[in-house]
Amino acid sequence: MMEMFRYLTGILSKEKQKEQKILTVVDFVSPATDIFNFSIIIYIINIVVRDQKASEGIVAFTYFMGIVSILKGLFDLYKCKIHSRFILDGAQELSEKLCELLLKEELLHHNRKNPIQALTLVRNDTQSCMNIIVNSINIWINIFIIAGYFIVMIYTLKWLGIVSCMAFVSLMFGMFFYYRSQIQLYGEKSREYSIKTNALITIAYGNFKEAKIAGNTSAILQKYCDAGEKYTRIQKKFQYKKSIISILMQNLVMTAMFVILAYFLDNSGENINYFFASMVVYLSILVKLIPMAFSVVSGLNDIKFSQKSFEELKDGMTQYLEIKEAEKKAENIRKKELTFKKGLLVKNLTFSYHEQKKIFENASIRIPSGCSVAVTGVSGIGKTTFLDLILGLLIPQSGVILYDDYDIVAHMDDKGICKADIGDIASYIPQTIYLNGETIRNNVAFFANENNIDDRKVTECLKCAQVLDDIMDMPEGIHTLIGENGTAISGGQRQRIALARALYKDFELLVMDEATAALDMETEKAVIDSIRQIRGQKTILIVTHHMSLANECDIVYKIENRNFVRVK
Repeated sequence: MMEMFRYLTGILSKEKQKEQKILTVVDFVSPATDIFNFSIIIYIINIVVRDQKASEGIVAFTYFMGIVSILKGLFDLYKCKIHSRFILDGAQELSEKLCELLLKEELLHHNRKNPIQALTLVRNDTQSCMNIIVNSINIWINIFIIAGYFIVMIYTLKWLGIVSCMAFVSLMFGMFFYYRSQIQLYGEKSREYSIKTNALITIAYGNFKEAKIAGNTSAILQKYCDAGEKYTRIQKKFQYKKSIISILMQNLVMTAMFVILAYFLDNSGENINYFFASMVVYLSILVKLIPMAFSVVSGLNDIKFSQKSFEELKDGMTQYLEIKEAEKKAENIRKKELTFKKGLLVKNLTFSYHEQKKIFENASIRIPSGCSVAVTGVSGIGKTTFLDLILGLLIPQSGVILYDDYDIVAHMDDKGICKADIGDIASYIPQTIYLNGETIRNNVAFFANENNIDDRKVTECLKCAQVLDDIMDMPEGIHTLIGENGTAISGGQRQRIALARALYKDFELLVMDEATAALDMETEKAVIDSIRQIRGQKTILIVTHHMSLANECDIVYKIENRNFVRVK
């Protein structure tokens, strides 16, 4: 618990660390006030029992303590407010860092996650980890307050207090240690099945047309039901175990209270008043200790339940801090402005995924500036991998990738070590297009600041992509909402809007990965005509299996035997 607490508080900002300290103090004040008030009640009862009457001073003091209790209630409301603010703001702070990680991590790390795993990490795990911090604080404070009540009990009841304290501690931690391994397993399984159920909802939504046409949704529904039932079963077991702990603790303590009370009533004799006052104190302390003890055990179990979330967040934050450290070191490295006067040269490229079969071996290819170049090959031969390599998304085992004189593998030019952004000169259309649910205008200018979008440029790019006429027939023109991932427009329109997005950015090199795969022959021809308009001014690199598109290029390469063979 302490390891998790130290790590999580350590990665918070200084402002949040300050809030955590304030929260600790505030959390301590409330139960400390309770034990003070309880001590005052014991003091008042002892005076009244001893003097057999209540003086005016005692009555007035008792009224004053009632007012103090009201103020404490207002203080508790403030505590609830800062509790929720700390958890939610802290979770947002961590989620922003993890979202930055998802945008900056290496492609190989990115490919190990699916969207639902990423969403769970950024939104759910961050809040679970903030709850770990709060639970840890509450556990230590409750332990401290319980120790205070133990002192009062031992002072008041001597040997009975000592025995009761030992029994109470044994009960608390016995319950936790007995169930902790099961609770941790429930947490891991709950997270796993939560991801599965959410993923199946995404699958059901994404495959709506196919399922609707097939008329058979039973397979998807059955998978969702199975995963959902497993998730629900785990949650029920976790809640049931917590209920068992609560019920056992409460009833065992209550049973002990009645047994002890009966014993003292039977043996008090003529000292009934003295024993009665002591028993009131004893029983009152036990009543106060029951919810505190359960809070400690429940908090420990909640932390165990969230351990998998902590491990995933820790892995993510480790990668995030490595990225930030690399960025800090890179601040002093010379920044180079990339040029594309000569073009792109790849020499002796060798690459494989995780020491698997080599995709490229001593491969070389030249893409001259101002030319259109097509790369073809059978499916799975490495066409997309080639693009990932020349765009700096993957790092080859060996070889040189030169943009004029800048080698993106070694990060150096003729003058030595330097850094450069490929995005300064390259624009990219991926094989899988993502469009958000906003307007066509915002999707074309996807990477531009909202306040700096050039509507005239948006229109020109749409025209060049051969889709402007379709858009102007829409009710709101370029301001038409297209639905999440472009569900309100056709596949061909989505592809051409993606082309317009690439054209909106200033570039020297346009990289297209199967950019016309979803287009019919007539539309593909229109897009080729658009590309012709910029050919000769810009360099175009196209990966395609459509020979009609490849033949429109100046140079054609085919990937064979882990190398590039020029066929045109």
